[in-house]
Amino acid sequence: MKLSNIMYILGFASILVSAGSFASGKTDDGESGNEKQRSGLFVGFWPPTFFLLGKIIEDRENKGQNILTGE
Repeated sequence: MKLSNIMYILGFASILVSAGSFASGKTDDGESGNEKQRSGLFVGFWPPTFFLLGKIIEDRENKGQNILTGE
């Protein structure tokens, strides 16, 4: 499996984890509920990073360049 595909899968998985964490924290009235909401919001910032990395890696894979150096 290509590394770019793994990055895209991680992006979509982090969306699901973020939504699940935020939704499970919203029903609680205690302090742990607020912590789950904050955790969900934090994980919600990950998908754009994974999608951008996936696109960069995909472009380098298509050009036959080294993924790390771009040469």
